[in-house]
Amino acid sequence: MAILGDIRKQTWLLVVVIGVAMLAFVAGDLFSENSVVKRIFTGDPNEVGNINGESISVAEFINAQSIASSNQNNLSQNQVSQQVWNNLITKKIILAQAEKAGLEVSDDEVWSFMAKQYGMVDAAELKTQIGQLKSQAEQGIQGTGQAYQNFIMMFEEAKPNILRQKYMELVTMGVATTSKEAEFQQVANIQNATIDYAFASYDDLKKKYKVEITDDEINAYVKKYPKFYESEATVDLSYVYFPATPSAEDDQNALNDIKKYLTGTVVVDKVNNINDTIPSFASASNDSIYVSKYSDRPFVGQFITRKEIQQYAAQLPADYVDFLTTGSVGQVGGPFKTGNAYQLVKISKSKEIADSISSSHILISYKGTGNETVTRTRDEAKVLADSIVAQANAGNFTALVNQYSEDPGSKVKNGSIGWTSRSAQNIAPEYLQFLNTHKTGEIGLTESRFGFHIIKIDGVKNTTGYQFANIIKDITPSQATSDKNFSDARTFAQDVQGKSLNDFANLAQKKGFNYNTAENVTRYYTQPLVDPSTGFSNEKDNDILRWAFNKDTKPGSSFLFTTTNEDQIIVHLNAKTSKGLASAKSVRKEVEPILIHQKLVEEVNKKLGASPSLDAFASNFGAVKGNSSITFGSAQIAGKGAEPNVAGAAFGLKPGSVSKAIKGNTGVYVIQVKTVAEAPKVEDATFLVDQIEQQTKQKLTQQLIPSIIMSSDITDSRMEKLDRQQM
Repeated sequence: MAILGDIRKQTWLLVVVIGVAMLAFVAGDLFSENSVVKRIFTGDPNEVGNINGESISVAEFINAQSIASSNQNNLSQNQVSQQVWNNLITKKIILAQAEKAGLEVSDDEVWSFMAKQYGMVDAAELKTQIGQLKSQAEQGIQGTGQAYQNFIMMFEEAKPNILRQKYMELVTMGVATTSKEAEFQQVANIQNATIDYAFASYDDLKKKYKVEITDDEINAYVKKYPKFYESEATVDLSYVYFPATPSAEDDQNALNDIKKYLTGTVVVDKVNNINDTIPSFASASNDSIYVSKYSDRPFVGQFITRKEIQQYAAQLPADYVDFLTTGSVGQVGGPFKTGNAYQLVKISKSKEIADSISSSHILISYKGTGNETVTRTRDEAKVLADSIVAQANAGNFTALVNQYSEDPGSKVKNGSIGWTSRSAQNIAPEYLQFLNTHKTGEIGLTESRFGFHIIKIDGVKNTTGYQFANIIKDITPSQATSDKNFSDARTFAQDVQGKSLNDFANLAQKKGFNYNTAENVTRYYTQPLVDPSTGFSNEKDNDILRWAFNKDTKPGSSFLFTTTNEDQIIVHLNAKTSKGLASAKSVRKEVEPILIHQKLVEEVNKKLGASPSLDAFASNFGAVKGNSSITFGSAQIAGKGAEPNVAGAAFGLKPGSVSKAIKGNTGVYVIQVKTVAEAPKVEDATFLVDQIEQQTKQKLTQQLIPSIIMSSDITDSRMEKLDRQQM
């Protein structure tokens, strides 16, 4: 009770204690991973980007990236990431613009759109087929589950595509060209001026004036056009790479290894005390088993003709082609070196195979196969085709063609499509497969994108086909070679640790290593860091850039990266540039010529003074004189191409006037206007209205969305959010 009394007397202490406890509780929440305070300083942890206040969540981005990666195995991780980012930005822009315009897309519209994509007449047929696919997926039929999920994904992705189409149609409906605009254009196309001019190329002027452009001048130009020169954060890298390539010794070992199959060999297994006798390739009784046992690649049992071999002759060594086209059955040729492998080739077998096949067919089409007059479903077509096959024979085939076939081209020839090469490219592959697997007189059924074909083999022209058995030994780096490669890379990495860029570059060049640089590289740079033609794997590019852009990686740092095939690359971080306006260094190549041309024009004007003349320009600057007629519409100068600035000056000056120096596309002009024709009276220019309108619509369609994106407020926090998760 005494304690309670003390507490009552010291209520201020209780308030303080409770306050501290509450503060601790609230503070714990305030600074938690998803707290409001933390979001203020670091952003929403569940968001990788934001466009005009519309969030792009981590889950949304990763899901889209996963789908894109699975569908595009040939793209690098950075290429996929950037493609997904661009697609999401475009998608959200379109959705926002469509919503403002009150546009929507119904499921029925999507079904109709998808039906057209699949070449079907209407949505009803597509719904039937997808319903069947869903049923098969629920029954667990192999492959149908993934196919159904792919369709659902494409269905959802179709909505923004349709919205974009609707939005662009709505916007372009507002494009109109008046007859007055058409008249102005016609006048510009017809009215001409005649001019004398003097011209000096920029290259010649640069020889006379050593114009230099400073970084400050480039920065000032960039600040005038900030939207065009906004830059992401970039890094400059230097690197030395050690590709995991076989040594000369590895090459010789592969050659020696394959040569042993030319003669019988005894292999001693000292561990199990077993001797294994390997017969020569030539004496092998079963080539497919021999190849499967001793080759680095599987046996291919296909028969091919020597005429077909000639199609690939340019891609193979001459002695290899000579053996394939002249050798006899049972003979072994080689070793031949093809790429990074050695081969022994045995002409295993020969047999007569079809070289060309004559056939006739009855086509039964259905909705979605391109024949818009047909209304039957695929199931109905299959029933009809089966009934025709059941009754077809050599005697009644022509009559059945005339009664049922829906191929007008062959129907008039009793169903005949003539002779077809066994490797023809201009025929449905399913049809060709049937031809290559059936004999003269046989009748059967196959299906292609055109419908069901009841096919009769009318004749076969045979030729000799050969089966080739290949023992292939890949030339790969030995463990000793890989170890030396890693040792060289590690030693270099240790030697340059903490060293300057000059030390890094000098040591690499002194050792004769593969040294190169990559400048102005963004986090999601889509080009390979190392030229793929070197054979170097680029699988570590994403890891390299994640390391380089990490806030703890400082300029001067270096790191060794190893790929799965044991390529080694040591990367040195030369410099980091924060997001903002592009640096002078990064845009010098683009901006410097613009500023040089401006300065050269100023130098010419300064020299020519207040009373310029063609003669003064020619005598002082070596300008070449000429003359031309020019219209405002095309702005073409004979022998020089289009020069809009010159055309503008020609129609802006009075006859007899001389211009100041004019900045042209390839050099500087000074012109004297001789005549300007009267503007013609245009009676009717309506024929130009549609042309101008279509050009405007096309330009609008191409530039509208990119323009909206450029003017949007976009935050890209992929680097901060995703890289942090993966570190």
